[in-house]
Order: sequence, then C-alpha cells, then structure tokens
Amino acid sequence: MASKKGITLTAGITAAIIGSSFLIWYLPQNSSVGTLITAPRTELEIINDVYSRHNITATNIDSKFEEWKRGNVTASDMINQISRDRTEIQNLRKELADARPAQEWQDSFDTYAKALDSFAKYLSTMETKVQSGNKTDSQELDGLKKEMQDYLNSSIAAMPFGK
Repeated sequence: MASKKGITLTAGITAAIIGSSFLIWYLPQNSSVGTLITAPRTELEIINDVYSRHNITATNIDSKFEEWKRGNVTASDMINQISRDRTEIQNLRKELADARPAQEWQDSFDTYAKALDSFAKYLSTMETKVQSGNKTDSQELDGLKKEMQDYLNSSIAAMPFGK
C-alpha cells in the first residue's frame, strides 16, 4: 500500500505539472505579461549585442573566404553564406536604427551603422570576387575592412562613458 508521504509527493508533482501547463497556455495569450517579463535593454547592452553578433559574422565569413581561396569551399556555398551574412548585417543595422538611443549615445550608434554599411560593401566586393573566381588578395577588400574598423573605433570613442 502507498505511504501518505508518497501520495502527497505525487499530488504535489501532478499539481506542478498541471500548473505549469496552464501557465504555458495562458501567458502567450496575455500580451501585457510579456512586457513585464522583458526588461528594456540599455544602449550599452544593445551596442554590445550588435558588436558581438557582427564580430562573429565577420570572423566566420573571413574564415570561410580563406577556405574558398584554398579550394575547400565551393563558390555556391560562399555565395549562400554571403547572402545569409548580408541579411544578418541588415538585421543588425535595423536593430541599431530601432533602438532610439538617448542623445548622448546617438553618435556612437550612427557611427556603428556606418561600420555595418562598410561591412555590407565588403560582403558585396567579396561576392564579386567569388563569382568571378578571383582568389587573389584584394586591396579593395583590405580597404573596406580598414574603413569598417575605423568606424568601429570611432563608435567606441563616441560612447558617453569615460569622457
């Protein structure tokens, strides 16, 4: 026969499962609850997130481009990756534009958007090289990469803390 402790434990677990199921069903239907769960992000959190995702994208495409130049990645795979990365850069740019930062952060956000624009040009130039099969080093790519880095440095310098 079941002990009183076992019955109580089973009832507690059952109540937790039913309660959790109810919350999972109820919360998405109640739109005001979502605003309570998600805290607004600060300008620093937004720009840090964009920077991290941009850095990952740039590092990955550069690595894949080197692999393509060595013949380890197909042109088709490169074009597909460039297309995905271009979409990611557009999303990052939109995230900066939609952030509506405080006035003291505006210059940093605007300058970072220019860095993303330079990276988009970088991707387009890379795509042209891949389409033409040109695996030689490119001063144009290097120049766009330097331009992007200069904008990033200016964006960091324009951040309002430490001035």
